[in-house]
Amino acid sequence: MNMEKETGFTLVELLITIVVVSILLATGVPSMMQMVKNNRVATQANKLVTAVQLARNEAVKRGIRSTICAANANLDNCSGSTDWGTGWIVFSNMNDDQTADTGTDACLDTEDCLIRALEGVNKSTLTGNDSAIHFLPTGLTDNGPITFTLKADGCKHEQERSITVSLQGHTTIAQQACTP
Repeated sequence: MNMEKETGFTLVELLITIVVVSILLATGVPSMMQMVKNNRVATQANKLVTAVQLARNEAVKRGIRSTICAANANLDNCSGSTDWGTGWIVFSNMNDDQTADTGTDACLDTEDCLIRALEGVNKSTLTGNDSAIHFLPTGLTDNGPITFTLKADGCKHEQERSITVSLQGHTTIAQQACTP
């Protein structure tokens, strides 16, 4: 009679493996969640900076004033609020009335033109010390410097960003520790 030995895991080996995996998950998952949150905040900050640069570039390119402002819920006009969390819009501001009073979708040379509307931040807050940034045809702002604070919900460690738009229209992003 030929008896072969059966192979497999014993109950003790299986329990040890489960304990080791549990320890690894318990230490790794929180770090992974923090990394995801840090990346989300960095992406949101870059999204705002890109829109600010677009507004500045459009002012210089078109040779007219342009504005980026905190948007209303429909993302079709300025909200007048310093809470930029809903989103923001970029538009040419020919009559300097601080509203995106666009007449057609064609962006005629005789009227304001809504250049871009962007949804706001998710799982974060974004506030500025002004409701809009107005760029002159020279690329300078007429109401700078403007500072924004972007903070992740449940902010821990350095999940807050300070975004500054200088009078010259240049932007900087600084990572900083969360403030209460």
